[in-house]
Amino acid sequence: MDTRFLGIPELTETPSVTVVVDVMRAYTVAAWAFARGAEKIVLAESLNDALALKARHQDWVALKDGAPAPGFDAVNSPGRLRSTYLGGRTVVQKTTAGTVGALAVKEASLVLCAGFVVAEATAGLLRQRGCDAVTFVVTGEDGRAEEDLACAQYIARRATGTGTDATPFVRRAAGLGPPPN
Repeated sequence: MDTRFLGIPELTETPSVTVVVDVMRAYTVAAWAFARGAEKIVLAESLNDALALKARHQDWVALKDGAPAPGFDAVNSPGRLRSTYLGGRTVVQKTTAGTVGALAVKEASLVLCAGFVVAEATAGLLRQRGCDAVTFVVTGEDGRAEEDLACAQYIARRATGTGTDATPFVRRAAGLGPPPN
């Protein structure tokens, strides 16, 4: 499998297959939202778009980065979602990096959004689909967030079917170790 690791600003064309990685917030929160019963997640381009969607669909749950704000039901925090039941509801999500990255490649034939919590499932789907080329969009810090790059590289290795251990990648993401060989 041919892999590229790009930051959002480096995207000059829409790749065919993309994995958008945002470990710290967007896609860890998304995994928690689905685990708490969310039916689907709609990504918003801006805070105003998120609020407009929420106004049109009052039963939807709006999430954003940072401090709580009027009109938003919660913030992008896995810890805060743990006690929120979202059964059958739609979540509107706006983040600083993850949603921006996914919306930048929305025309791709396959867009997967990932963090470590769904890394194995993401790699498995790439293997199942037999993807020859995958572009990993590393969202944080203009494509240089170590935790996002570590996760993307881990998924890429797992997608090739190798018995790659997650530990050195997770340690690297946590700032506790060097990149694996």
